[in-house]
Amino acid sequence: MEQKSNRSRLIGLIHVQKTVAKLDDETYRTIISGATGKESCTECTTQELRAIFRDLNLILGKQGKKTFSFYPRWEPPTLKDAVIARARKILGDDWENRLDSFSQSKFSKAKFRLCNKSELLRIMAFLTNVERKERIAE
Repeated sequence: MEQKSNRSRLIGLIHVQKTVAKLDDETYRTIISGATGKESCTECTTQELRAIFRDLNLILGKQGKKTFSFYPRWEPPTLKDAVIARARKILGDDWENRLDSFSQSKFSKAKFRLCNKSELLRIMAFLTNVERKERIAE
């Protein structure tokens, strides 16, 4: 049996928190949006999921209910993690919007996070080209 990733475990815990807190879908989505600016847990990074998790624990605490704990397992970095790290370094603060624009124009995908492995490799090639152009301009 394959172990769940930290990300999927955290999403599962968030859904349990939602149920225990008896939140309707609109309130739940408002919490996600308030914590991350995104509409769904599937669009969120692990750090953003942790922010949602903390916010839901605050709500549970205010309701007098038991809060949840999350103990992450060590996981090797993924290709998506490598793309994110490299994009932050090369593209700066607006890295996510630029990658989303690239994936929309090249792959017709709304967000780069929805890309498969071959598309992520093409994004890495795009980042290499941007880096080369920056070096030449210097």
